[in-house]
Amino acid sequence: MAIAIDLVQDDNRWTLTVSGELDYSECSSFRMHIDRILKANPKETIVDLSGLEYLDSSGLGLLLSLSREYAAQGGRLVLITNEAVDSILDLTRLAGIFSIAGNTQEAAQMLGDSPA
Repeated sequence: MAIAIDLVQDDNRWTLTVSGELDYSECSSFRMHIDRILKANPKETIVDLSGLEYLDSSGLGLLLSLSREYAAQGGRLVLITNEAVDSILDLTRLAGIFSIAGNTQEAAQMLGDSPA
């Protein structure tokens, strides 16, 4: 399954939604979106991976790169994950590197929004 990527931009928060399979062959498209976020440097970004069916090491590396570079710029990043992504983050012992939420509302709360 090919990857589907959607980027929604608000004044202070951007949401990048990724679904399908994020592997080496799809990383160039994902990297373009990451570069766009890093260039614009919104205050907050949510990366919704809840629709991701597969994540390989190259996709994981891009997420790590985004996290490090974005934090260095002063941005706040939250990942929305699912069981498959959680398993990979746990297996690679990278779960503690990211702020992780179970859904959009939880991610918004982590970034400081009031509950709906």
